[in-house]
Amino acid sequence: MSEYEPTWESLGSHELPNWFSDAKLGIFIHWGVYSVPAWAPTGAEIGGENASPYAEWYPYYMYEEGSPTMEYHEETYGEEVEYADFIENFTAENWDPDGWASLFDDIGAGYVVLTGEHHDGFPLWDTHYTKYNAVEMGPERDLVGDLAEAVRDQGLRFAASYHANYNYYQPGFDGQFGHPDYEKGGPGDGEGGPGSEYVDFMNAKHRELIRKYDPDLLWFDVPKAEGKHLHAQELIADYYNRAAEQNKEVAVNDRASTDTIGPTIDVENNESEDTHGDFITPEYATFDEIRDEPWEGTRGIGHSFGYNAAEGEDDHLSRKELIHSFVDIVSKNGNLLINVGPKADGTIPEIQKNRLQALGNWLDVNGEAIFESRPWTIAEDDKSDTAVRYTHRSGVLYAIALDWPGDTLSLSVPAHADLAEAPDVTLLTGDGKRSLTATLVDDQLAIELPERPDHDHAYAVRIDGIENTR
Repeated sequence: MSEYEPTWESLGSHELPNWFSDAKLGIFIHWGVYSVPAWAPTGAEIGGENASPYAEWYPYYMYEEGSPTMEYHEETYGEEVEYADFIENFTAENWDPDGWASLFDDIGAGYVVLTGEHHDGFPLWDTHYTKYNAVEMGPERDLVGDLAEAVRDQGLRFAASYHANYNYYQPGFDGQFGHPDYEKGGPGDGEGGPGSEYVDFMNAKHRELIRKYDPDLLWFDVPKAEGKHLHAQELIADYYNRAAEQNKEVAVNDRASTDTIGPTIDVENNESEDTHGDFITPEYATFDEIRDEPWEGTRGIGHSFGYNAAEGEDDHLSRKELIHSFVDIVSKNGNLLINVGPKADGTIPEIQKNRLQALGNWLDVNGEAIFESRPWTIAEDDKSDTAVRYTHRSGVLYAIALDWPGDTLSLSVPAHADLAEAPDVTLLTGDGKRSLTATLVDDQLAIELPERPDHDHAYAVRIDGIENTR
């Protein structure tokens, strides 16, 4: 008898595996034909009326009358050049999947999510369902399969995200740019949506992707209809049951259908309606407080997910901003799925690689305060003179100062923990742990600090013997 039935109630009994909660850091990779034109207006806003900062949306906006992308396309390539004409320049000629996997492992990522198929309908694997794919055209290589092998050789988890629910460019089907029933403006209201023929085609490819590569999670994006219309419950139940038979721990995000999708999340008010998925996925957004449900903040290092050659230094997160964002997310029960957008030849832009390596260097020193941790009673300390984020692991509390406090770090730990005396406290440094002197002063824990250690951006103090009441 199957363990999971194709109902939201049954699927809702699935538990998120510990590997996901322990990992904290994942790598998202947006790579495809759109990496050839590699352009989007840098001043655009997400969800804008006639433009998007996402370069992977080039195949939509290049056909949108009056859009900056259409104007750029016609000026740069001419009116006769179609999106499919870019495929021959999507070569991956300098791609080194082992090099990618080694980089991701070195920085401390626990899992990698490659765009198996983005909204342009161009699968990056050897699919039997369309000749319009990366093995038959362009790179003439199974990008999903090669990266899956390289990533798993490093001991990391792997998945290929699947965005076909909302394809705006799908050769072989009638409708705007080939997608049946496509409507601009986001997910549908649950009425109508892609026709049954397209739904069957979409799911056949997704099942093939699952069957061929056994992904460790399903990462859906932007559905067009409710689960029953898309047969989402059936696909997820089959995925869970297949994993159970293999004794494999897997996860599914909250974007399988319009009755599961994350836009029900109200980030500003720290609220979300009931969603179906093992974790929720705010995009370019975080929360102000600890979330009870697991979540994954997803964003690019720049404004775009796909490579945007128009983005400069100021369009990217600084090293400090990336590290601070990561620490904040982890303290509030989240993972960070940070995206890289490789060039069409398969190289990762140096500015993105530099940011990843800075995060990895910081984790080399402070990783014990991050990996396998859980949120503590509070995430932020509003009594400290320095911005602080807390994490907790196995009877140890970590206070991560987002700037160097100077001679003393004062924390409100006694207000949240029963302390008869000052606990043992150490500072994580590049050459090990350094013992510190701590005293209880009224309702504060005052920690005397040495000279600033030789790493930058955030500083983790280990406080032993503190229980987690959450």
